Amino acid sequence: MTTDSRRSPWRDVLSRAPGLAWIRADFGLFGWGESIRVDPGTGADRFDRALRELKANGAPAAFASFTFDENAAGSIVVVPQVMVRIDRGATTYLIGTATDLPEPVAGVPMPRGRLAGDSHDGWATKVEGALSAIRAGEVEKVVLSRRLTVELDGEIPSHVVLARLAAAEPDSHTFLVDRFVGSSPELLVSLHDGLARSISLAGSADLDDPAGLSSFQTSKMSREHTLAADSVEEALRRFSPRLMRSPISVATYGDIRHLSTIFEGVTHPGTRITELLSALHPTAAVAGTPTKPALELIGELEGHDRGRYAGPVGWLDPAGEGEFAIALRCGQLHGRSATLHAGAGIVEGSDPETEFAETRIKLRPMLTALGLS
Repeated sequence: MTTDSRRSPWRDVLSRAPGLAWIRADFGLFGWGESIRVDPGTGADRFDRALRELKANGAPAAFASFTFDENAAGSIVVVPQVMVRIDRGATTYLIGTATDLPEPVAGVPMPRGRLAGDSHDGWATKVEGALSAIRAGEVEKVVLSRRLTVELDGEIPSHVVLARLAAAEPDSHTFLVDRFVGSSPELLVSLHDGLARSISLAGSADLDDPAGLSSFQTSKMSREHTLAADSVEEALRRFSPRLMRSPISVATYGDIRHLSTIFEGVTHPGTRITELLSALHPTAAVAGTPTKPALELIGELEGHDRGRYAGPVGWLDPAGEGEFAIALRCGQLHGRSATLHAGAGIVEGSDPETEFAETRIKLRPMLTALGLS
């Protein structure tokens, strides 16, 4: 696999097999070991609970990954024993020193793998169920996901998966928390010095699609994206009255194109990133519109637990700042197996086979990183 030159700052640190990571452009946080592990629990206040725990423990920052369903167990906040920040090539040890870093690990192979389970069965029926609810006026949009299970012949080296994703997806947000690894194009929200930023993506197409950019010029694609972007604006404007919304553009992440809208705005003094997470999650990009009936429909139709897929993943500090992506293009590693998810937004005009093809495109980064594509 070709390594992008923009990823050169990560070569050494990734060779030391971090167990925790967040990589975005020329910024990275990396961690080894665990000094504090917190379960923030369930419910609407789980984000604030995570921040309170971090403040109580006096740590400079923590990695966090939350379940999609606020009522589902499995969210985690971790402070490592060693934490390194690399920002534009400058290295800072937030916890520990250079002597605490493990030695580089060389030549770790990826075991051979195979597809062990696929939720293809019943996909068309599920999409038709969503379309029926849309036509009945119950929802305007619902995002359905499918689940894929792969098995490998040996323990999956999470740092190898992380390094492959970081090389292949240089413009995305690459993460590793508790063997939950992925490279998401979609920034849920960041907050630094009072400035909030979010990227709303909806509508996807293969970079090699012969239809090219014309595939985005349909009412179906436009409607799907507008609903997602509107949900982000509605949530953020409460904290940033002068929020700026960019025109819709086409953004490319890896070999996948998306319709994209970027939001930026100065927030009210004292705003914490946990407040923004509570207001934003789940956006219409991963749930639907309106949110509550869309979530109920997902529960009825999907037939599987999303776990931390499509939940917020990133990092935060005691001052209430940080960065979180929506956990997409990701997988949960379990020893020799991995569980992957991919979703598609269903609106009026959606076609089951076309939506299924979209999930195949979205699964490709993780399958490639696992040596299966």
